[in-house]
Amino acid sequence: MRFRELVLENVGLYDGCHTFDLETVPAEGANVVAILGHNGGGKTTFLDAIRLVLYGRRALGPRTAQSTYEEHLLRKISATAATREAAITLSFVRVENGQQVNYTVKRAWSSRGKSVVETLDLIREGHPISDLERAEYAQYVEELVPPGLSQLFFFDGEKIQEIADDDGSLGLRDAIRSLLGLDIIDQLQTDLTVYTSRRADQDSSGNIDRLLSEQERLRQELATQQDLRAELQSKCDQAARRVERSEAAYRNEGGRQALSREDVLTKLRSAEIDQSELSTQLKRAANDLLPLGLAPTLVQHFYQTCTEARQGTHAIAIRAFIDAFERQSSIPNEKGNIWSSQHFDDLRAVTKGDAGGQGPRLLAEPDWILRRLDCLTDGRQEEVTSLADRFDRNRELRAKLKRELEGFDTGQAEQALSALKEAERTLGGLERDLQFCDEGIDRLLRDIEAIERKFRSEEAALKKLAQEERGIALAVRAQTALSSFGVALLEDRISRLKAEFVDCFNRLSRKKSLVSSVEIDPADFSVSLIGSDGITIEKNSLSAGERQIYAISMLWALGKTSGRQLPIVIDTPFSRLDQSHRLAIVRDYLPTASHQVILLCTDTEMTPSLAKSLGAHVARTYKLEATAEARRTTLFPVGDLSAELV
Repeated sequence: MRFRELVLENVGLYDGCHTFDLETVPAEGANVVAILGHNGGGKTTFLDAIRLVLYGRRALGPRTAQSTYEEHLLRKISATAATREAAITLSFVRVENGQQVNYTVKRAWSSRGKSVVETLDLIREGHPISDLERAEYAQYVEELVPPGLSQLFFFDGEKIQEIADDDGSLGLRDAIRSLLGLDIIDQLQTDLTVYTSRRADQDSSGNIDRLLSEQERLRQELATQQDLRAELQSKCDQAARRVERSEAAYRNEGGRQALSREDVLTKLRSAEIDQSELSTQLKRAANDLLPLGLAPTLVQHFYQTCTEARQGTHAIAIRAFIDAFERQSSIPNEKGNIWSSQHFDDLRAVTKGDAGGQGPRLLAEPDWILRRLDCLTDGRQEEVTSLADRFDRNRELRAKLKRELEGFDTGQAEQALSALKEAERTLGGLERDLQFCDEGIDRLLRDIEAIERKFRSEEAALKKLAQEERGIALAVRAQTALSSFGVALLEDRISRLKAEFVDCFNRLSRKKSLVSSVEIDPADFSVSLIGSDGITIEKNSLSAGERQIYAISMLWALGKTSGRQLPIVIDTPFSRLDQSHRLAIVRDYLPTASHQVILLCTDTEMTPSLAKSLGAHVARTYKLEATAEARRTTLFPVGDLSAELV
């Protein structure tokens, strides 16, 4: 395939009609079309336009909602266009049965209020294809250039980064299998299975047909559910943005005040709880010694009285002891009495026992009373005082918060609050619908997996029964041969891919001996780099530029291994590369990557030295210049790439 011309009409920054002549002269070594422009000048729009004209909604992804696609088309219409209409026309040549066949694909759309009207025209050799219905045009174009395959030929920095990060996605794996021709083996195996099922006994054939029918039904239902999910996700995103706008309106209409009121209410409830707790503690203290703390003078007098009462009690006890001792001494004994009455009188005078019995009368032991009074001086009184102070402060806080509540007026925010609640309810309902949709998708995936298991089981049974029929036997032998051939083909393609990759990488890398070999997993095509010392090189140990060289080398090696003749469109390949790596790509990759290479880059990437190296291989050069407002761009054909950058 070779692109001939791309025409953009009111697409993005391309206001009006802009025509790119993309013809190259590979026989003379001029296989590159260079398109230069500043950031935001329309380079990415060029690449997106090729994808959009060929694949329509599928250009945005396999499960893009129709509403999202229509919004994308509306955004693609030039903001400065006189009419709300746009179109992309791509002309290309393709070899069919040894003959070159010219095709033209035109995708046009226009705004009709809130909806979009889209048309797709397909012309072959100057005439509409008569043997196809218009509804079949899209599928026919996809068969000419499969979407999965195109991602390895029309790529930008994001795709390069995906490969550099070894994403291992199913889409990338399937694209590589298709590029290497391995998908044909899988399709042949499936076709032979269907053939043997229809040739086998009626019951088994019926089972296979039933399973295929059920599988197709489930896949269609799955596609419908996934489209519905995309629609729901789009609506959820819109509802989320509506909630954000409602929240902003609510705050602007007094919502901040209402939120502050909620904060004050929270503080007031906390103060009420504290007040109740402090009141309980004060009541507990009031039932103990707290009242005595209010009369310190009276307590001091009472303390002194208790002290005197204790002394009087002691004096009575001493006098009773002296009296008993005197009586004991008055009894005659062998040793004689050495204590006289005078002795006992002197002893009583010393102990001052004559004061005893004159103190106050107490209802409790003086020692117990004094111990209780001592508690008033061990810090408890200060604790109670602190408790009372906290009670007073909390009471003042409650009064202040109540006054603040009386000053709030949230009536002006009620309408905005109602709109916010409605938006939140809508979002909640959509999120529930999205969850139910996800559950339905999971259930369908499980059902499809179960059908596939039954299909494989029936397939194995059919192969066993098919041995009695010659046709079926031949088909089984063909399947066996295909399996062996598929394994051998995969090994051969991987072996060639490994050799091509090492050669490509070492040609582009500044470190020529960095990679000596690679290991490629045949299941997911993940790559392990082996250094010259035989040790595996972790990809995360490579610099950002080396990872980009790795990705470009893999794309280059895949193209060389496949033998497919497709144009390569590459957007800003030099963004993370130093000058030596850029020079290697310009010198070694671009001139040999394909018979037609369309290079999109900024003028800062394409330096004069790079332009000089690439100049001999450039068939055409275009320069994109955006206006100061960056709302439209102008296309200028340039005669000499090197002269343009001097």
